[in-house]
Amino acid sequence: MSGPPSERAREVARLHRYRDLATMMAGDQWTLEASDGQTRIVCQRSTGERVLLAVVDPDVTPAELDLICGAHDLLGFFLTMQDRATAKVLDLQARLDSRARGARETDYAAQAAMLCNEPRFWRFLETKATRTAVANARQADTRLKVVLGFQSKRQLNSDAALLGKFRSLLSDFELWKRNPM
Repeated sequence: MSGPPSERAREVARLHRYRDLATMMAGDQWTLEASDGQTRIVCQRSTGERVLLAVVDPDVTPAELDLICGAHDLLGFFLTMQDRATAKVLDLQARLDSRARGARETDYAAQAAMLCNEPRFWRFLETKATRTAVANARQADTRLKVVLGFQSKRQLNSDAALLGKFRSLLSDFELWKRNPM
């Protein structure tokens, strides 16, 4: 029996929700249109469909209008900034950990390969990207590459931003193991 989700778990779930929304709306463009005394927020979807999102009350201030209309772009901006900050913090932490241990750098490619052989990690990966079944190590390897956006696990040993994403995924995996969804 598990208790209520921790604050961290709620934050992770909220972040995943907003990432999913950003992914679903990738390529959409929100614009303002004014005619007939009305201001409207319109979305030109990546599918080509054009939809009216809202008719704006005349008493809305320009700052409020800017914030509302820019929400789509702001979401992408903040998620990108969060990814960069996470990668940087995790990279700095790894350097500090490495210096503290006096050891050579960790082989993250090997760590990723070992994880891809774990059925429990397969179940976790099923909650990512396409949310389809992962039945073996090869499928886990492919899903990991799709989720993190890389071609070769060796990149984990040389790309700080990618390593940050990998470490963030590992953190989410540890949280998931405590409370699988």
